[in-house]
Order: sequence, then structure tokens, then C-alpha cells
Amino acid sequence: MLSSIEKDPRFEHLYQHNDAFRQLTDEHKQLKREVVKLEKAFYLGPDMDSKMQTLKKQKLDIKDRLKAMLEEVPR
Repeated sequence: MLSSIEKDPRFEHLYQHNDAFRQLTDEHKQLKREVVKLEKAFYLGPDMDSKMQTLKKQKLDIKDRLKAMLEEVPR
């Protein structure tokens, strides 16, 4: 979930002025939508379960990258 990152006062500035940050944020939101959709499924076969785990790992990686980018900006 990006909400903790989005609460950071530097978030809006980076989102508006840094293309890479904006792209990663949008990609994270898209991955989140895909995970939510899979979580609503009644049953996930092994291939879909594997896909969901991959999506979650990608989401976490992006969140870590976004946090690192935020930390590079002075408060």
C-alpha cells in the first residue's frame, strides 16, 4: 500500500516533477489493482497463485524503490 508513502510531504513534489517516480507510482497502483482482482477470485489455480505472488513481489520492489527516491529528497 502506498498510503504511508503518499503521506510524506515530498511525495507530491516528486510525483509532479520526476517522471521516473510518477511512472513507478502508477505501475505500483496498476499492480495493486491486479492483485486485488486476483484476491477476489473464489479459487486460484497454481499458475494464478504463482502470478499473484510475483505481482506482490513486484509491488514490494517498487515500493522500496519509491521509498529510496523519497529519502534522496531533503525534508
